[in-house]
Amino acid sequence: MTDEEPVEETEVEEEVDEVVERPQGKGYKCVNCETEVEIDPVDDKIICPKCSHRVLLKKRSEDPDTVKAI
Repeated sequence: MTDEEPVEETEVEEEVDEVVERPQGKGYKCVNCETEVEIDPVDDKIICPKCSHRVLLKKRSEDPDTVKAI
């Protein structure tokens, strides 16, 4: 046995300042036929509707964010 006092459990309420919505439809490009595909990877199958290829690349922005190293 230890001489420590028991710790009481308390309920923790978290406040959410803003609701973050996940974007609907992401830009992808088929590596086989290079068709641009708009899908939601959580809800939709990852497959090209034109050629049925299963490898799609996520499109990247032309102006990526940069972080200054310290």
